[in-house]
Amino acid sequence: MKLHSLKVLALVAITSFAFGTAFAEDPPKDGWKTESQAGVVMTSGNTETSTLSFGDETTYRFESNLLKLKAAYLYQKSSNTITGKSWSLGLRYERVLTEKLNAFVGETVEGDRFAGVNQRYSTDLGAKYQLIKEDELNWFVEGGYRYTKENLTLVERKLHYARAYTEIEKKFSPTVSAKYWLEYLPNFTDSDDWQLNTELSLSAALNSIFSLKSAYLLKYDNQINAPGLVKTDKIFTTSLVAKF
Repeated sequence: MKLHSLKVLALVAITSFAFGTAFAEDPPKDGWKTESQAGVVMTSGNTETSTLSFGDETTYRFESNLLKLKAAYLYQKSSNTITGKSWSLGLRYERVLTEKLNAFVGETVEGDRFAGVNQRYSTDLGAKYQLIKEDELNWFVEGGYRYTKENLTLVERKLHYARAYTEIEKKFSPTVSAKYWLEYLPNFTDSDDWQLNTELSLSAALNSIFSLKSAYLLKYDNQINAPGLVKTDKIFTTSLVAKF
């Protein structure tokens, strides 16, 4: 596990210094921008299941400032038994320092009943560096500190993390694009309780507003929160996305 962690940190560090290409896009315009998505899957007959997923990301840009509000909800039910239920709500403020460097502070509250998390409060402080920003390719990295307060099923605790994050989005055509992000959270309070989250998604535009998105999310927690749980959660979703 230690070797794997070192590889992740090395990858983020190398890419931070290896790329510094010039920006090809015009500066972002001030104002509001929203991306909302919803997914519904229901089956009946021999097996009755239902899955609901909702997400929203709203940003407001003014001069050299950016406010971002994110929300997500997932509900799964099988044969009248709830098998999955998670939610999150986050607010983040970014300040543009240079053409490629931003500073940010954020607060997120979330819950995941079946992962043993009643509530989790996370405060983030860090910096964002743009590696590539072109019409067809967008790539950036983030690094910083996270303070977390958890209300688990069995215990309450306070934790200190470092945070390394990278995200890359590639447009293959005017209607098809892919995005991949990776987040690594080494734990200063308990070194065995580190986390790794990653997601790969593919989007196909239907028109100027709506698109279809398929995503595969993997969440790994090296230390389970309660007996009987597993370390890895995997979530596959297909959603209708609206951007405006």
